[in-house]
Amino acid sequence: MKVGSLLAAVIAITILAGLVIPTCKKAEPTLPSFSASEIIDNSGERISKVNSFHFEITHVGGGTPLVKGLEMNEAIGDIVKPGKIKTSISATIGLMLVEVDVITIGKTTYMTNPLNKEWELLPNEFSAISLFDPDTSIAAILKDMTDLTKLNDEKIDGISCYHIKGKVPCESLRPITLSSIEGVKIDTEVWIDKEEFLLHQIRLKGKITDTEKPGIIREIKLSNFDQEVEIELPR
Repeated sequence: MKVGSLLAAVIAITILAGLVIPTCKKAEPTLPSFSASEIIDNSGERISKVNSFHFEITHVGGGTPLVKGLEMNEAIGDIVKPGKIKTSISATIGLMLVEVDVITIGKTTYMTNPLNKEWELLPNEFSAISLFDPDTSIAAILKDMTDLTKLNDEKIDGISCYHIKGKVPCESLRPITLSSIEGVKIDTEVWIDKEEFLLHQIRLKGKITDTEKPGIIREIKLSNFDQEVEIELPR
């Protein structure tokens, strides 16, 4: 075989080999496998270190009683530790739909009057922070969940999350509703970030207080962790 023909054959074989042999791809790192209880414990520890977050609360089939006859249907706002919250609330009072704003710093809470929209100081025994405080209400949900089951992973706002269901005693949810039924457990689902163990969503199914309607569902979404937020009392 001539040198030119041999060189051409070598080049052809090299090209074919490049087409046939698969290109090695770098294997994607796999996350460690955690049990449902380990995920819940890790999330509880992680949320205790969060200094601020944004929240959204929705209800289906009822609402959460607040103050002055108001029943909360939806709320959106921010929390800053320690003890600061500002939120806008869609609520009902009787058959009337109203919108109110609430600001709490420490034990001082102001709420806009649903009729004239002016700020009013609320009694000391009412503190909106108790509804959303990660150190009490949210921590209690994670701490007291039992009968844990891992469901299929899901995405919340594009974030891959563990999806876990369980049950929480009504007494543990008293900071959210300010009262509770004794000896009843609520079906609970949580969605927890697979990388940082941040809690992104909670779903509570069932009545927590005697006055609520059966089948009520509360959903709480958390986001914008540790972002800077300014919260000041109204002047």
